[in-house]
This record gives sequence, structure tokens and C-alpha cells, in this order.
Amino acid sequence: MPDLIPQLRSTLPAVLQDAGEDTADRVIEFFTAEIRNSNTRKAYARAVRRFFRWAAQHQLNLSDIEPVHIAAYVEEDDRAPATVKQNLAALRRLFDFLVTGQVLSSNPAEPVRSPSLQTDGGKTPALTAEEAHELLDSIVADREELPQLRDRAIIGVMTYTFARVSAVCRLDVGDYFRAGRRWKIRLHEKGGQRRTVPVHHKAQDYLDAYLDRAGIGEDRDVPLFQSLRGRTGELTGNRLLADNALQMVKRRAEEAGFDPAQVTCHTFRATGITTFLENGGDLETAQHVAGHASANTTRICDHRDQQVAQEEIERVRI
Repeated sequence: MPDLIPQLRSTLPAVLQDAGEDTADRVIEFFTAEIRNSNTRKAYARAVRRFFRWAAQHQLNLSDIEPVHIAAYVEEDDRAPATVKQNLAALRRLFDFLVTGQVLSSNPAEPVRSPSLQTDGGKTPALTAEEAHELLDSIVADREELPQLRDRAIIGVMTYTFARVSAVCRLDVGDYFRAGRRWKIRLHEKGGQRRTVPVHHKAQDYLDAYLDRAGIGEDRDVPLFQSLRGRTGELTGNRLLADNALQMVKRRAEEAGFDPAQVTCHTFRATGITTFLENGGDLETAQHVAGHASANTTRICDHRDQQVAQEEIERVRI
């Protein structure tokens, strides 16, 4: 942390440096005392530097910045909506900190609306591959204890198997198994349906790291993902509920610098499917892996019991 302060001071945008020493100190305090997660700190720092470069190009001082300027900045940003939302969330939080420190009288980012994550055709909002990678890495950025390893494995399974959160929470340890040289997951879907899909090599890494730390790899009949006991972070033996998984997802998203209101468990299912298709996967295979029965969801209504090759699941590149 001592090395971080001079690093932050040397990279502080000119607009913030020109606002005076008190402002600079308050901004540094924001990044050191308020933002504790290192990945969140990096993401917020990128967002802040980018905005204040824009402000400098438009000859704006800190005291000049109003909601109309933030709105114009957001409007001009042509990156993925989730990235724009993440950046706006960083600005809102920084400006809030400056308001409480009496550097500013009001937060110019507060009234500005984020861009909608809705896409054409009513598809589920998805993160980009880069954003998903950043979020997954952020979970274990500061420590790799059992809670972090469990949460990364949960999100990893949803992303790489296109699984619903309810199916992930229903998994027992024995549902993750070796079949020849490959590892597979047996998902228990609603209505008593089951489907078995190959495990992506990254999801396998996440699961193995979690099981190794949890020490439950040989207990085939216990819940794979369990609730945690208080501050000890120990497994309770009780199955994790879907509502608690959602709370975890939103907390991890916020820690990574994303707007938690815009990230749900279904976001990762959509992210995996989108990335799979972007890398040459076909809709028919995506439908089968995801367990979709509706043509409105995947645009294909095909319920054949086909085998999914390992090479297909590896098209999810995050």
C-alpha cells in the first residue's frame, strides 16, 4: 500500500491535479481506503483516467463538470453497454466520495442514466469475453481462500456450461465426474430433466481448485456448492440456495467494478452462449448444451439427444 500512494499521485489526471492538493488527497484516499479490492481499484482507475482525459480535451475543470457533461461522455462512448455502465458506476462512486469530503457540492454523475443492456430481439444481456474474464479473475485477485474459490467455480460453471443457477445449486459432488479422459457435469434441470455436458478446461480448473480446498472431492453425495458458515468461511454441509447465489453474484460484480443492478446469474449463461457463437459455435449445439426447449430462446427448436464434443465446449473463449 505505501508504494501505491506515490504511484496514484504520479498518474493522477491533470484535471484532478489542477483542482488542488486537497482534491488530489481525497481522490487518493478514495482509491486506497474506499476501494479495497485490487481489481476493482484497477478498473475504477482506468475509468477515471479515461473520463478525465475526455474532460481535459473539452477544457473542463473539475468544478465545471455537470450532469450534461457526464451524459455527453456516456453518449459518445461506443464500447459495450456493460463496460459503459461499469465506467459510469466508477464515476458515480468517486464523485460521491468527493461530495462527502466537501470537495464537490453535488454528484454530477448521479442523475445520468446508464445505457440499456437490452439487445435486439429481447435477448438476455451478456458481458463481453474480456469483461467476464476480468470479473472471474477479480474474485481471487486478493486471496484464494475457500469462499473465493467457491464463488469463482459457481460463476465459472454457469458461464462455461450455460447452466441455470437452479441447476448449478442442485449439483452434488458426484455430478462432476470423469468419463474416459474427459470430465463432465450432470445437470439436474427443472421438471426432473437431466443433461450431461463436457467440462470446459477452465471450469475444470476452477472446480478442482475449489474441491481441493474444500476437501469434499470424495463425498459424492453431498452438495457441490454449499453455504458458508459466518466469518470462518467454512462449508455448512447445506446446499447453497439460488437466492444466495444471486446475492453472491451481485456482490462479486460490484467488487469487480460492475453495476450490480445489471448483472444476474443469467448474465453468465448468456455470456457463455454469446461467446460460443462468436467463436464459430452453431445455434443447434448451443441449444442442446443450454437445455433450451423454446425457439424464442435459441431460434432453433431441436430436442435431439446429441453428443457434444469437447472441441465444441472449448469454443467458449474467456
